[in-house]
Amino acid sequence: MKKILTLALLASAAIATPALAQSASGTVAVTGTVAGKCTAITPITGTITLGELANSGGTIISGFTNVTGTLTRSFTVICTSSNASITVSSTNLVNSADATTANGYTGTVHYTSTLTAQKAGGGADASAVYTSADALPAATTVSLADRLKNAANNVTVTVSNGTTTNATDLLKAGTYNSTITITVAPV
Repeated sequence: MKKILTLALLASAAIATPALAQSASGTVAVTGTVAGKCTAITPITGTITLGELANSGGTIISGFTNVTGTLTRSFTVICTSSNASITVSSTNLVNSADATTANGYTGTVHYTSTLTAQKAGGGADASAVYTSADALPAATTVSLADRLKNAANNVTVTVSNGTTTNATDLLKAGTYNSTITITVAPV
């Protein structure tokens, strides 16, 4: 009877004990996303001080040669998208006291603003060129057709080509102000 009881206990222990040689396995998926975005690391802001706009004869100095500093401002922008676009527009330089044009005088100066962005893949930089006029045109947008280069000062705006509605117009004395609007966006 002791043998039967011992065999019964051994049999029940064998049934209750799990097999140690078995294992369980599987996989867990891990995912994430990055949205297309562009961020200015250095703020897109600043001032370009053109200095005296008129030559001794009172007409526009088209090359803005009296500039204090430079005609260019650079910014560092990062973009996560595989393509980015750049957009530029500006207002005219207007005399805060009198922006009108009449009788051979003007308080409005038109100019060109060129926005340039470096491409990650190299090659020629992308440039968006905007020239203000009496009736302001729509903003100029250009696709880089590439990633924006991951580098300091990779976006630059330059001011050039000052003009007046009539080439012989004399500039009115006063302070002239304008604003350039710049956008770098993922595509």
